[in-house]
Amino acid sequence: MVESSGLNNRVYQLLSQKASKAAVDVLGMRLSTNYKSKFTEILITETEAFGRQKTDSMSLVNMFNRKFPETLPKGPPHILVLKSYGENKSLYLLTSKKGSCEAILIRSGVILLGKNYVESRRKIKMRTDKITGPGNITKGLGIDIVNDGENLFTGSLNLAPRIHPVDRAIATPRKNSKPEDKNLWRFTLVQK
Repeated sequence: MVESSGLNNRVYQLLSQKASKAAVDVLGMRLSTNYKSKFTEILITETEAFGRQKTDSMSLVNMFNRKFPETLPKGPPHILVLKSYGENKSLYLLTSKKGSCEAILIRSGVILLGKNYVESRRKIKMRTDKITGPGNITKGLGIDIVNDGENLFTGSLNLAPRIHPVDRAIATPRKNSKPEDKNLWRFTLVQK
């Protein structure tokens, strides 16, 4: 068990669940960064769960069996930052327990604070406060490979409880899932 108290203990308990359960519970939570006195915060609106190697054909262990990320087995409350498409990076919250290699991909969110910093990092003027796509999330929040393996309680990222209860989450197949993958592990927050 990680030594923590108060809000950190609640976040740790949430992340200690299986990825498929934690991915729903993370919806509506706030993810923030503070780099060079530039504070940014988003409300998480879409996630994808990745389970254990033996029970999930799309697990990260199966996807990266040749070049296995060293951070993946750390478990909660650590993060995993992986290079995805081109120069894009993806942010994963590690879940379950140490050695399980379960994770949640943060797919989209709504900017709560620091929209001007998000725009300057992405080099684009945004029409809305919505930020979609794992690469846009990491770039907008200033997350890079150097953050790989950070502890959410002591690192430069912070995961905070929801501002209000989640109304409803919709479950769909993960992006690029194969027909034999029956897991509906892509979760989207439906907001009123």
